[in-house]
Amino acid sequence: MAFTENSPSPPMASTSTSSSVVTLNVGGELFQTTAATLSRAGASSPLASLGPSPADAPHFLDGDPRLFAAILSFLRSGRLASPPPSPALLAEARHFSLDGLLLASLSPASAFSPLSLRPTALLPLTGRVAPSAVAIYPSPHTASLVAAHGGIVTSFDAALASRTSVLTPLPTIDSLVAVSPALALAGARDFPGVQLCRFPGDAPAAASEALYWPDSPSSSVLSMAASEAASHWLFASFESARRNSSAVVAFDLNSLSPVVEIGRKEVFGADVEAAIPPTKLGWLAGHNLLLAAGSHSGPAGMVGDIRLWDVRASSTVPVWEMREKEDCFADVAASDSLSALFKVGAASGEVFMADLRRLSGDGTSVDPWVCIGDRQRAGAATASRRKDGNNCRIECYRSWVFVARDAYVEVWTQVEITSEAGEKKVMRKNWVGNGPSMVTADDDEKTKIVSWAFGGSRMALARVDQRSIEVWDSASGAISGNL
Repeated sequence: MAFTENSPSPPMASTSTSSSVVTLNVGGELFQTTAATLSRAGASSPLASLGPSPADAPHFLDGDPRLFAAILSFLRSGRLASPPPSPALLAEARHFSLDGLLLASLSPASAFSPLSLRPTALLPLTGRVAPSAVAIYPSPHTASLVAAHGGIVTSFDAALASRTSVLTPLPTIDSLVAVSPALALAGARDFPGVQLCRFPGDAPAAASEALYWPDSPSSSVLSMAASEAASHWLFASFESARRNSSAVVAFDLNSLSPVVEIGRKEVFGADVEAAIPPTKLGWLAGHNLLLAAGSHSGPAGMVGDIRLWDVRASSTVPVWEMREKEDCFADVAASDSLSALFKVGAASGEVFMADLRRLSGDGTSVDPWVCIGDRQRAGAATASRRKDGNNCRIECYRSWVFVARDAYVEVWTQVEITSEAGEKKVMRKNWVGNGPSMVTADDDEKTKIVSWAFGGSRMALARVDQRSIEVWDSASGAISGNL
């Protein structure tokens, strides 16, 4: 047997150094490392419990020495020498309960930089239907993603090299939540229930269960959001088949049982605007708040409701709410990092911000929105009742705000916070990639973005009439035609 990773210790090595050395026999080859290095595997890994041992009495591990060398190198440096990992390396890492750490290293959130995003992969989808929704799994699996096309949900592994598909009972899918590589949730307007799509590794994938609004099992799903806290909840916005009642229901994703009903609304007569159901949900983990927003377009224009719920305090009274009429939101999102709400005006198409720390009451006395775009243009567009913001999307990820305008993505970055009372946060706009000047290799302009997702160092896009998912990463690279 020979040492493959470390040179033999010098004869006069200090006692403190030698006492921390761990010698391992992996498949007949000896490795030497330190207890500190092995502790990086985490408490769930058997490697973390291995203490110092002399060279003549090594710990024995049943494994492939070639693959273990790559795992040990990963523990030392925090990155893979040759990403993405092979299936064999992933299996070896799983044997030592390291697959989660290894997969997270492929797309670390700390490496995310919106101005460095470049298209790195194009993931083709089976069938003739373009994708309608895309989602990225939460930490530590942010290198994996899931897409919905027609009634099919397809999950891609961290290396984007293999996929597993589930056929749901839904003819089309509007809402998609990635819970873990083994579970995704799908919902659709006009069709009842949240479908549980399971991807159990070696077993056949299936969509055999569903979650329903207990008081109205036939209700359709308008939107979904999941919390990533210790109490892992799914929030689903339901509307009854007759469209005369709605509510947000929180489910415990561990027991798959309903926990609480939030903000139930009933429509009496033709007063639809009095009970607009939420079509956009978002969870602010740092504030323990649920964002629920919905809008309605009628003869008098667009009207919308925005509510923030602290579900620990009350399921019937929100901590803040606002009725939107003038330049109502086309889309709205919340940022934990910036402690703010952001919206795109449906009339103006401009971006507005509201500081969460200054929100109080019912939002009727003081308009909380501050235009961070072109204020003059926003005022003119609103006065003329234009619809420049229609089909725009807005999303917050880490410390950035993203806006999808047809085929292109703009990003807003906070560049300054002043300490004087009454001053505003300064935001600056840029384009992701080359913006409107961006063209494909065939010199065809990109088509409209219908869904997007952010996670780790990646952004995933689904476009109209494109039977594939674009993956953008902060590291430079070219889109590959297939997997």
